[in-house]
Amino acid sequence: MKSKRLRAYLLLLALLAPLLFGARATALNRYLRVGFNANLPPYQFIDADGASAGMHIDMLEAIGGNRSYDFEFIPYQTNRACFEALERGEIDLILGVIADSIKHDQAVLYTDALTSSQLCMIVDNDALSSGARITTAIFSSDTIQHTLLANLGIHQFIAVGNQRMVYERHRQHPGSAMIGVKDSLLYQLVSDGADGNYTVLYNYLGTIEFSLVVRRGDAELLRTINESVAQFRAGRQYEDIRNKWLPTVDYEARMQRVFHTVATAAVIVVLAGLGYSLVMRRIQLLLRRRVAEQTEQIQRANVELERQFEQLQGENDLRNRIIKYSPSGMLLFDPGYNITLMNKSACAIAGLVEPRIGGSALDVPVFGEILQREGARVFEPGATVENGSVRIGAAPGGARSYKYLMYQVNRYGSVVGVLLSVQDMTEAERVQQAKFEREKSSALTRIAAGIAHEIRNPLMTIRTFASLIGTKGDDKQVQQSFARYVPGEVDRINRLIENLIHYAKPARHHAERVLVDELVDDCLALIQPLLKKSSFQLERSLSPDLFILADRDQIRQVLVNILINGIEAMEKRVARSAPEAPLTIRVCAGQADGKVALTVRDEGVGMTAEELSVCRDPFFSTKETGTGLGLALCEQYIKENSGAMQIESVKNEYTRISLVFERS
Repeated sequence: MKSKRLRAYLLLLALLAPLLFGARATALNRYLRVGFNANLPPYQFIDADGASAGMHIDMLEAIGGNRSYDFEFIPYQTNRACFEALERGEIDLILGVIADSIKHDQAVLYTDALTSSQLCMIVDNDALSSGARITTAIFSSDTIQHTLLANLGIHQFIAVGNQRMVYERHRQHPGSAMIGVKDSLLYQLVSDGADGNYTVLYNYLGTIEFSLVVRRGDAELLRTINESVAQFRAGRQYEDIRNKWLPTVDYEARMQRVFHTVATAAVIVVLAGLGYSLVMRRIQLLLRRRVAEQTEQIQRANVELERQFEQLQGENDLRNRIIKYSPSGMLLFDPGYNITLMNKSACAIAGLVEPRIGGSALDVPVFGEILQREGARVFEPGATVENGSVRIGAAPGGARSYKYLMYQVNRYGSVVGVLLSVQDMTEAERVQQAKFEREKSSALTRIAAGIAHEIRNPLMTIRTFASLIGTKGDDKQVQQSFARYVPGEVDRINRLIENLIHYAKPARHHAERVLVDELVDDCLALIQPLLKKSSFQLERSLSPDLFILADRDQIRQVLVNILINGIEAMEKRVARSAPEAPLTIRVCAGQADGKVALTVRDEGVGMTAEELSVCRDPFFSTKETGTGLGLALCEQYIKENSGAMQIESVKNEYTRISLVFERS
């Protein structure tokens, strides 16, 4: 019975064997998609024709030819992209991955090493010959541990993504060292014809092994690839492909190392008879010396790291103190508007008792209004605000004015935060306005004196007719003259007083359609007495029917201020030297391209180019008793009415000021 059952099992096994082994053969001959990082010459890269090339590509194609594989090579720019493609099932293998860079908790398996190389540090010969200490090194983050970097005595490191970027970044910083895969760096130097200009300073910093990666579920594929790699590395074809791709300078270096190894072995054999104890003693001395050197390097590196840490800590402390005690309100927040720093001045401006660290910057009074006004552009790379201004609150008594600056905090080319600095300018503006009012009061005194003189003539006329009424009241001619002249003189006095009142106490801001020639005539009526007193000429050229949309009283203040400045400038020129002909002040109004231009030109002392460049700045004045606020506030009023102020001047010749508005 047992014999029959055994024969049945054997027969069943014989029937299933072709299916089992046939399925395995099919798996071994299947079509495989291979992903690879194309930034690792000469191992794997894209050549000038756009094809996949390199030592790893040739080796895998040779393995495929020997084992009947059919490979499709798919290039990627980073290892991360390869792993993501493997996870999505877009590829079956990853070629040329450094085994030590793979985390063991990932859902992948890696094969035995396909190739290996050395980790080295290469420097420019000019940097070595200059004797200057090399302080910067560039390395690929997947090839070296940070603990090793601390032992090299280099203070600054630049981490990049692959071997090609190591070489390209070094070309941007010629004085830096390159730390990377020796065969890759030498290959790139030879390709550029620059291998004679460099020296391998540290020839062996570690061993780099390149493997293939499969998904954890492809254990059979892993076993098959390992068998294929082992057989291939044992054959001559493996060495032929290596010699084809590795740089000539590296091949000669390997031959020198081989020769040195053989010579050293021969010396060891010859010296072996001198005694085991002498050799061991020598080895111990060498080990002690090496340990002492390494210990000294580690100690120096630790001291340098401690010094740098203390320096950074001191700089951070100083920066935080500056921000903490700055009179400007400073708020630092990340791209999510989360507050990371807020000083006392910022709390005072926002009306808060304590900083809202961790809260939203959009919820902080004043700062939130500014951020909502600026919008998301504050996080756009390179966006800054140098001289922003805003008025917040209900006008007029509750409104407050603020100036603000905004700077980005960048790290590795990305915006990681924004610093908003705000300064409350309300009191400063009030002081500025008070000074302007004092200067305007002085101008009013001059205008009032001129008007008082101007009023005398119509008053004398009225007085004369009043006396005639008492004696010749019944005379028809006297009555007609009285009715003709007295009302006109009264209207004349009334106009002068009304213009003076409008200039002295303007109404609140109110935009309306303003007839330009009418507004100019009102202003000229105020300064006519000053012109007559100084014997200056007035030329008036005003186009009719020109309207602008503006605040009449503000534009009147601006125009009177400019006219008085022009008269004073001409008085100053006359005081220096009497001109041959009377000086003239010209007032013109015209239109062009849909705009209205109102121009005042005086023949006063003028300004130099340097004075012209700063004449709009607050508190700058060419007058000995001036406050320097006139033109600054004039320009402010013009901008508030959607206009522009243009100034040109030549020293000792003239000054021309043009006010440009949109035509209404």
